Amino acid sequence: MRLQLKGDNRLGITYEVLNVLVKSGLDIRNMEVTTHFIYMDIPALRKSELETLTSAVKSVPGIHEVSAIDLLPTERRRLQLHAVLSSLPEPVIAIDTNGYITQANEAAQAITKQTEAKLRNASLDTLLQTPLTAPLQQSAFHITETEAVLGGETYLIRAEPITSKEKSDSKISGSVLIFLRPAQLGRAFSALDTRQATRGFDAILGETEIMQNIKGKALRLSKVDAPLLILGETGTGKELFARACHETSNRNRKPFLALNCAALPESLAESELFGYAPGAFTSAVKGGKPGLLELADTGTLFLDEIGELSPYLQAKLLRFLQDGIFRRVGGTKEIKVNVRVVSATNRHLEDMIKTGAFREDLYYRLNVLSITLPPLRLRKGDIPLLTQHFTNRASKQVNCPPPKISHELLALLKNHPWPGNIRQMENAIFRAVSLCEGTELTTADMEFSNSQPFKSSHGSELAYDNITNYKEALEAFEKELFANLYPQHPSSRKLAKVLGVSHTTVAEKLKKYGLTYPPPKDE
Repeated sequence: MRLQLKGDNRLGITYEVLNVLVKSGLDIRNMEVTTHFIYMDIPALRKSELETLTSAVKSVPGIHEVSAIDLLPTERRRLQLHAVLSSLPEPVIAIDTNGYITQANEAAQAITKQTEAKLRNASLDTLLQTPLTAPLQQSAFHITETEAVLGGETYLIRAEPITSKEKSDSKISGSVLIFLRPAQLGRAFSALDTRQATRGFDAILGETEIMQNIKGKALRLSKVDAPLLILGETGTGKELFARACHETSNRNRKPFLALNCAALPESLAESELFGYAPGAFTSAVKGGKPGLLELADTGTLFLDEIGELSPYLQAKLLRFLQDGIFRRVGGTKEIKVNVRVVSATNRHLEDMIKTGAFREDLYYRLNVLSITLPPLRLRKGDIPLLTQHFTNRASKQVNCPPPKISHELLALLKNHPWPGNIRQMENAIFRAVSLCEGTELTTADMEFSNSQPFKSSHGSELAYDNITNYKEALEAFEKELFANLYPQHPSSRKLAKVLGVSHTTVAEKLKKYGLTYPPPKDE
């Protein structure tokens, strides 16, 4: 039976309690003493004898309470720690300063196929392909990331020293090693990505028929576990669609990692994608490093700007797509992973195949499933929704109330060609909100690049260079706006409804600029 004694913090009180137990003929198997508490494990004590012993112990001056407990504090902590370690999916091993194992959780026992009794007091180095005890001793038993093979599987090890913090000159008594699979780190990187906050196709703005159709098609293709190629002009939201496809797929609880193939030179892109073996090059991290393919294992890898891959990397990627096997840079071991590849490009891969810039066999491996995203000029009905969304976002970024959006500005945005699509539009609205000094966002706040002038209905550029003041600029814009829109609507009332203004306003503007109904017919 285990007992808890509560009493005063008095010198000699524990000695007097022990004398009572000796007189009672009871032996103690374990004992712990803290301030105001004495804990004892007395195997020979029976329940029928507890009341008699309690009276005897309370005769000691300063002892106030005696109660039975199920576990001593140290036993409870040990069981709780064992339960925590057993619940961890990754192997955890504790060693002493000589590299001998003192404890191993169930995951470590499973991967090594040995019981804890066999693992205890065994050397850590006997379990690993590369000895680790000496590097641990040299690094004061602290390692943030190093690679090791345990039970035939590759892990990244994080080691933390075991120290006693009761003394100022705390001494290291060993280390705790946590073995992480690369895919687990991939899931952590994916979870830390703030862009994952918007999930699924509901986060993609678009109410026009063309966008509803493309989102419906993408949703259906996301359920198919096969390579997906996303085509579209720059700024159309290809990565957003790739993330949505991952979040609605069966791999949505696994990593989503991305690589921009145009952002890195060939050598760096290769090591980022495939990783590298120990000693692959002079600046390599000791122990090697897993690439995105290993980190994304069981998940999705998004390769943006796939058309920018070099011929060498195209060939290496092709082999992986064929059999799911690759080798690290400088390595000889073949690694097999299960990764869904989603790629994207704004280039015409068919034309690149004709010129020899892109492998035809790789194209067909990537283009098992495909979607083509529409440019902004083909979904002008979404511009009011996008404008309001980007205005609200920009207002939060610059810490100001969201301004009202004028009808003239919406008309301008609808008729702009947007060669940079949604990305260009978002940047233009952010710039306009930053410069806006009033409560309404107008055409005066909007600035476009000189290299992307607003085109008239006849394809000619508006003559902004000859305008000397704001009034002339506004009139030039209004004239071009009505000249573009009024042939598309059979009456001034319907045109007024489209622009959100009164019929009288439209009639006055048409008269001002010499535009009358019925509009001229196309020849």
